[in-house]
Amino acid sequence: MTTLGGRVEEHSQGFSRYSTLAWSDPHVLSTTSINNSGPSEQSDRLVLFFIAHMTKRKNGQSKTPKSPTTQSRRDYLEAPESAIKLTEGRALFLVIAATVLVYANSLNGSFVFDDLKQIVANPQLHSLQNVFHAFTSDVWDFQRAQLTKDIPPPYYRPLFTAYLTLNYQLFGLWEPGWHLMNLFTHVLATVAVYFLVKKLSGNRLIATLTSLLFGLHPAHVESVSWISGIPDPLSALFYVPSFLLYLWYRETGERKYLAASLAAYFLSALCKETPLSLPLALCIWELSNFEVKQELGRRLKDLSFRMIPYALTAFLYLGLRYSVLGRISWKHPFMAHTPDSAIWMTVPFVLVNYLFHLVAPFYLSLIYGTSFVSGSSDPRFLVALVILVGIGSILWIYRARLSKQVWVALGLIISPLLPVLNLKVFHFEYIIQDRYLYLPSIGFCYLVAILIHKLWQKQPTFGITVTAVVLIAFGASTIMQNRVWHDSAALWQRAIFYAPTSWSSHYNLGRAYLELGQNQAAKDQLSEAKRLNPREANVLNNLALTKANLGDIGGAISDLRAALLVDPTMLEAHNNLGAFLYEQGAFADAQHEFSIVLATDPSSTSARFNMARTLAAIGNYEAAIREFESVLKMDPNDVPARYELAMTYASYGHQQEAMGEFNRATQLDGNPNRQSDMKKKLEELTKGTHR
Repeated sequence: MTTLGGRVEEHSQGFSRYSTLAWSDPHVLSTTSINNSGPSEQSDRLVLFFIAHMTKRKNGQSKTPKSPTTQSRRDYLEAPESAIKLTEGRALFLVIAATVLVYANSLNGSFVFDDLKQIVANPQLHSLQNVFHAFTSDVWDFQRAQLTKDIPPPYYRPLFTAYLTLNYQLFGLWEPGWHLMNLFTHVLATVAVYFLVKKLSGNRLIATLTSLLFGLHPAHVESVSWISGIPDPLSALFYVPSFLLYLWYRETGERKYLAASLAAYFLSALCKETPLSLPLALCIWELSNFEVKQELGRRLKDLSFRMIPYALTAFLYLGLRYSVLGRISWKHPFMAHTPDSAIWMTVPFVLVNYLFHLVAPFYLSLIYGTSFVSGSSDPRFLVALVILVGIGSILWIYRARLSKQVWVALGLIISPLLPVLNLKVFHFEYIIQDRYLYLPSIGFCYLVAILIHKLWQKQPTFGITVTAVVLIAFGASTIMQNRVWHDSAALWQRAIFYAPTSWSSHYNLGRAYLELGQNQAAKDQLSEAKRLNPREANVLNNLALTKANLGDIGGAISDLRAALLVDPTMLEAHNNLGAFLYEQGAFADAQHEFSIVLATDPSSTSARFNMARTLAAIGNYEAAIREFESVLKMDPNDVPARYELAMTYASYGHQQEAMGEFNRATQLDGNPNRQSDMKKKLEELTKGTHR
């Protein structure tokens, strides 16, 4: 009997790691009181004129001015206020336009990495009920109902799951829509950063520069261009307003702002765990604003009192998290045999790398070939420790000369970095992830803006040049980094640059090439993965598919048998082995393999489809028809199954039923060439049969 091709399965998962209390507070502060930088009015007005003039140029209102001489600079300073004032509208336009511009080339990106599991292969997103289900389940709950071993530890992020569900309802699997929503979220977070820094500094120019740096920072590409990286920007939509609302509360004493801040804090934690560190940033802001004459004991007592509502809110979140996950934290399964001492000695190395990626965010990657340090004599530990001690010493020596703004900026860097230094929850290849810099970069960009602002005061022209160079470098790096996250092949090519001995990176790149139909390139990468890890069943399974595509069915069968020796429970390998045995005419052996799959997973449409074809091939048409009908019951729009059912009916002599199924198949099929081929095969079968 003439049939369509059998159904084989890749291991479809890439390797990822995988009510408010009221408080009476007599100590009401002015949030703008920390701005003690003593700005030079003339330099500020010159820079404001430059930015305003450039904004006008974007609107086609003027040409670029010539570099000012001493006399022309005086003319600028004496220009009408309307000509030199950086209005809020202009500032926000500049920030939003620049951010959208550098991420424009991310909108045509594909689903990559965890997107393929969390979105493409996540059936729970198909129903709006998942929005409510998200609050009583973990992020990877959908995989726990599937027969797969590649399930990461549980994360409780219900607003992230709700975000995915709502986006799926809007866009389905249309990637540009998903990317547009990620960019929209990042833009909103960037605008929120503008208003926070404006309140902290009392300086619109510093706020504008901070938000520009934040919007363009290349470390954010992993959170914006990668669809599943959205938890960090999503949490920032609540983390930043929570801080801002607290400032309003401390300025006005109105408890409604405290209540709103606590609500935003709680919502930020429902997006991701990192924002739980917000109270530490608030404490640093409070400490920077205490009067020097105030006693330390009184300071700490007042501070503790103000943080009680946030502690209670955090306990509320942790209680909800525990009720769903049954735990607060965990140790990654791959780290089970890694000593805790090695994990903790790796923290300085990771922290220094994060600081470096904030300062020089160029040529970034998903992974960096990391591993845990081997001991106290490991150079990675010693060098990182020296660097951190040096930074700490400098801060201590010059502590009296650092402005309150600088301390607040440092607090905004350190506080959200602390949670991601809990390295025991990560696979060793993923202990450095640039998306974790999304919240810490707020403080970094604020700090850079403060330093550049001081440079503007002393050397305005040079300061403007430095600003332009930094912004252009960040923007260009972000545009280039978007290309890395454009598709799986580009993503894993960059990963292999940093981790050439990572078998999982070669494996994932091989799978990417396999999806693209580049079978020889796929074979090369999967063969390298096999060399690096010869006892990984998933590598052998996908290498078998590649060899089969290249015509080496014997080699494919050999690799699949090797995969099953490593992991006899791997259903994909059993199904694929059965499909290739079918191709060689070993129908009894093929039937045995499909039976193993269906005994464990009766819902497997691939194995049931292949079983039906095998039964038809050995002449058991009645059983084959039952199996095809079972497949179509699970998926009525399965066009190949309808064609095969039509062919089986024809072989069985039921021409009327055959034509009925064939007509239903052609109504669903959008491939005219396949329709024509199937029609010819059906005609050939009906000529040689009698009812």
